[in-house]
Amino acid sequence: ECLATYVKVNGQDAWTLWDSGSTTTGITPAFAQVANIPVFALEDPHILQLGTTGSRANVNYGLYTQIKIQGTTTREYLDVANFDRYNMIVGTPYMHCNKVKLDFENKCVVVNGVSTPAMPV
Repeated sequence: ECLATYVKVNGQDAWTLWDSGSTTTGITPAFAQVANIPVFALEDPHILQLGTTGSRANVNYGLYTQIKIQGTTTREYLDVANFDRYNMIVGTPYMHCNKVKLDFENKCVVVNGVSTPAMPV
């Protein structure tokens, strides 16, 4: 079981998976386009390695944007990648910097001490 919430990205609601197994935070190209967020080509593209055998993708683009959740607003770098089912995936670097706790028992995500209801997925 994982947890998902809506997160404001550049003023738009992004359906977001909170993934403690990911070392990156990323957004889909379709969401970046809808939210009118400019993307840029990476000088040094990298591989997005996912948790299953053979599941990986090249990350050729990135962006900087504002992320807001329950009173915490930050400007973040995001990889641009084709994720299935979610507009955005939040990984451990963001979670560590913002003291995120995934509370599976109470079905919520706590960011800097403020709780947001989450959907188990």
